[in-house]
Amino acid sequence: MTMLRKGWLAALAMLPVAVRGADGTEVTDLTQPTNKVEVGALYVNQDSAKFGEYNGLDKKGTYAIGNFELYGGNPDTAFRWKLYGFDLGLDTRTILGEVGEQGKWRVTAGYDEIPHRVSDQYMTIWNGSGSTSLTLPSGYPAASTRLSVTNTAGGLLANWNNIQSPNATATTTGGGPATVIPASMQQVDIGTERKRYMAGVSFALGPGWDFKAGVRREDKDGTKLTGANLGRFSGLSSLVAEPINSTTDLFDASVSYADEKLNFTVGYYGSIYKNDIGLWTIENPGANNAVMNNVGRFQSYPDNDMHQFNLNGGYRFSQTTRLIVTGSYARMTQNDDFIAAPAGSTWVVPSNSANAKVIQSLFSARLTSRPWKDVSLNASYKYDNRDNKTPVQTFLTTGGDSPGASTQFSNEPINRQLQQFNLDGEYALGRGQALRAEYEYQRIHRTADSEESPFRADTTYEDTLRFVYRKSMSDDLTGRISYAYSRRHVSDYEQGNPTPTNPPAPLPAADPALTGFEQFFLADRKRDKLRSQMNYQATDQLSIQGTLDYNRDRYDPQYGLKEARSWVFGLDAGMSATDNLSFNAFYTYEDMSQRQDSLAIARGTTASILVPHVSGPPCAPYTNAANTLPNDYFSDPCRQWSETQADKVHTLGVNAQYVGLMGGRLVLNADLSYSRATTPISVTGGTYYSNGVPNSATANVWVGASNFPDITSTLTDFRLGGTYALDKVSSVRIVYWYRRLKSEDWAYDAYSNSSLGVLAIQNYIGNGMTSPNYNVSTIGAAYTYRFR
Repeated sequence: MTMLRKGWLAALAMLPVAVRGADGTEVTDLTQPTNKVEVGALYVNQDSAKFGEYNGLDKKGTYAIGNFELYGGNPDTAFRWKLYGFDLGLDTRTILGEVGEQGKWRVTAGYDEIPHRVSDQYMTIWNGSGSTSLTLPSGYPAASTRLSVTNTAGGLLANWNNIQSPNATATTTGGGPATVIPASMQQVDIGTERKRYMAGVSFALGPGWDFKAGVRREDKDGTKLTGANLGRFSGLSSLVAEPINSTTDLFDASVSYADEKLNFTVGYYGSIYKNDIGLWTIENPGANNAVMNNVGRFQSYPDNDMHQFNLNGGYRFSQTTRLIVTGSYARMTQNDDFIAAPAGSTWVVPSNSANAKVIQSLFSARLTSRPWKDVSLNASYKYDNRDNKTPVQTFLTTGGDSPGASTQFSNEPINRQLQQFNLDGEYALGRGQALRAEYEYQRIHRTADSEESPFRADTTYEDTLRFVYRKSMSDDLTGRISYAYSRRHVSDYEQGNPTPTNPPAPLPAADPALTGFEQFFLADRKRDKLRSQMNYQATDQLSIQGTLDYNRDRYDPQYGLKEARSWVFGLDAGMSATDNLSFNAFYTYEDMSQRQDSLAIARGTTASILVPHVSGPPCAPYTNAANTLPNDYFSDPCRQWSETQADKVHTLGVNAQYVGLMGGRLVLNADLSYSRATTPISVTGGTYYSNGVPNSATANVWVGASNFPDITSTLTDFRLGGTYALDKVSSVRIVYWYRRLKSEDWAYDAYSNSSLGVLAIQNYIGNGMTSPNYNVSTIGAAYTYRFR
C-alpha cells in the first residue's frame, strides 16, 4: 500500500536508500514487507504563519521527527496487518492501521490532524478572540460618552463613527477613536485545527458480492477572519476573529456485485454538521446604540444534514459494447433555529427556522462500442437537477446593529437543472495515428421560487465541437493536439433600464441593471480551447516533453465581462548523465487575463431634464441644474470604463540526484525552484465627479481612471538532503530546506504605507496585516531503522 506523506516529510523527504541482502527478492518484499522506524529532530529558525500555513512549522524552535511503517501477519496465509505513523512530532500527524485477510475481510482505522495557520500579524481592539463575545478593552470610553454629532466642525472631529477623529486640526476636548484605537490594538493568531477520526470495514459476502462501510468524524476549532459592519452605513466596519467550533460526521456504506458481464454498487452516503457556535456578539466601538445594547449580533453557520443514495453499475453486452449507468438522490436539510430577535427592535421573523430543504438528483449513462476494428463510438447522457424546496418567507429586519426602520425582504430559493448529451467517435488512421471527434449539447435551466427572480434569463444552451489528433511520428517522437469550439446562447434575456422614470421611486423605480449589461454566466459566449503535447525521447539518457494550452472566451453583451483568455506553456526534461547522476528540470509560463467594460452612472429615480452637454472626448467639465441629468447621461463615452486584470506566472525548477557515493552508501538530492507571479490591473476611461454645487461651471469634473499597482510575489525554494546507509538495516538522513517569499499587495499594505496605520481607511478599523514576506531555514536529522 502506497501512502502519501504530509507535513515536513512531504517537503523535505529525499529518496531513501534501499538496503537489501544478497538474497532479497521482490517476492519477499511482497510477503514480508520491510518495517521502518524513523526518529529525529527538526529546527525552524523563525516564526511565520504563512510558511507553516499547512505544514505545522509556523513557530521558531525544535520539532520532533517521528515516523514508522510496521507490517505483520502470517506469510503462509493471506492474513496481514499494517500500521503507519507520519509526522508524529508535528500538528500534521497521521496514524493509520489496517488488518485483514486478503479477499475476505479488512478493518481500517485512522487519525490525522490538519492545521491552517492564517495569520500571526492580525491586530484587533477586541478582547475575547476565539469566544462568542468580543468586548472592548478596559479603559475604552463608555458608550454614553461617545459623540455622534456631525452638524458642527467640532462635533464632526469628535464623532465616534469617524475612526480618524480627532485629526491634526481637532478643536474639541475628549477626542474621538483616533485617541484610543491605535494604543488598544493587540496581536492575535488566526487559524484553525482539524482533527479527523476514521474507521472502516469491508468483507466478501459471497462469490462476486462485497460489502463496505465507513465512518469519519472531523472536529474543527479555532478562528477565521470575517468582515463585520456595526451600525450600518454611518457606523464602523472591521475584520474580526469569528469563533469556529464544529463537528462533521460522515457515513458511507455500499454493497457491490460483479461477474463477467454485470457489475453494480448500491450505496449510502451521509453528512451531519453540528456547529457549537450560534449567536456571537461584537461590542460596538462607535457611537452609542442603547436600543441594541451597543453590540453587533451575528449568527454562525447553521446545523445541516445530507443523506444521499447512490447506484452505479455496468453491463457488457459483448466484448466490444458496454453500458455504464450512475445515479444518485440526495436530500439536504437545514432547520437550525434563527437567533432571537433583539429586544426593542422592529423585526418580524415569520418562523423559527428557514425550514430549508434541497433535493439533488443525478443520472448519467454512457454507452461505449467498437463496431469495427479501427472505429470506436461512444454516447452519453447526463441529468443533474437541484430542486430547492425551501419555503418562501417574508422578513422585516434591520441591518448591522442599527435600531432604525426595518427592511422587508423575501428569501429566493434557486433551482438549477442541467441536461447534457455527448456523442464521440474515434478512427484509427494507421499505425500510431488516430482522429477523434465529439459533439456536446448542454441545456441549463435556472428558476427561482420567489416573486422576484435573480436571473435575467431562465435557460442557456451550449453546443461544443471537439477534435483530437494523435500521432506517433517515430518510436522516439509522439504528440497530440486537440481543439474545441463552444457557443453558448440565451433566448429572451431581460435587459435592464436604469433611466429615471416619472413618477419617482417606488412607483416605479429605475431598474438597477445597466442596459447592455448581462450576467456573465447567462451571457452569449464563444469559447476556443486548444491543447497540445509533444514527447521526445532524444536518447536513452535524455527525454523532453512540451505542452501548450490556449483558452479564449468572448462574451457578446456590450457591458460586463467581455473576454477571458489564458495560455500555458510547459517544458519538462529528464537526463541521466551517468549511472549515478540524474537531472530533472521544468519551466512553465502561465498568462491569464480577463476584461470587463461598463458605464459609470448613478441609479436615477427622478425625472430626466435635458441640459446642455457635449459628449466627449475631450471630456470637459459641465454644469447642470439641481436634480437634472444631461441628455446623453446614459450614452456619454466619457462615462465608459474598462478594467483588465491578468495573472502572469513564471515557474522554474531543477532537481539533481547522485547515488553510489562512499561505496554506494550515500545518496544526495538537491531541489531548486523559483516562481514569480505578477497581477497587473489596468483601468481605462473615467467618469464625472460632482462637486455638489449645481449651476457652477465645474459642477461635474471628469476624473480619469488610474491603474492599480501590480500585485507581485516571488517564491524561492531550495532543498538539500543526503541519506547515508550505516549498514544493511539502518541509515541517517540530513535535510536542509530554505524558502523565501517576497510579496507586495496594495490591499494588504494600505496600513504599512500610511502614517495613520490601522486607521488608514475611513470608517474601517484596520487589522495591521501586510503582504506576507519571510525567509525561513529548516534543518533536520533523523535515524532510520529497517527490519523484517
